[in-house]
Amino acid sequence: MRISSISITVFCHETEDKNKIISSLTDFFGNILNSAEIYETTVEGHYGNSILIIEYRLSDKSAEELADKIFNSLDSADLLYLLSTLDQRIEKNRLHLRIDKQRLIAEKKITIKDSDDVIKIVMNFKGKMTNELKEELKQIANRNLRSQF
Repeated sequence: MRISSISITVFCHETEDKNKIISSLTDFFGNILNSAEIYETTVEGHYGNSILIIEYRLSDKSAEELADKIFNSLDSADLLYLLSTLDQRIEKNRLHLRIDKQRLIAEKKITIKDSDDVIKIVMNFKGKMTNELKEELKQIANRNLRSQF
């Protein structure tokens, strides 16, 4: 796959355990995150609450490994959903995914969730996103679907 970089962004609210969130990410993604640049920013929420934004940035080979891990970890329902919504998730050379933060923490499993309380993943592809690249993503999803049945 021709991925140049990936960013993973997670919001940690005051009521959440930062260490539990980081531990869940590290447990799931393993050594791949060791090469990530990590940025933390604290912002004020709408009601004056403190929100910590944690962002992991990976590039080149680490980004490709992470993308493989993500696509290979999605179950068949999520892969079908990804395929059916692929065009809405692509912006120029970026693929936008949102995964369920609470399910990752509780079950160590990633699932696509297009609502609140998610971990945002943005995959940047080398060059412009083309139909050829969309087809490559569809082939990966289809291959993973076949192996799950």
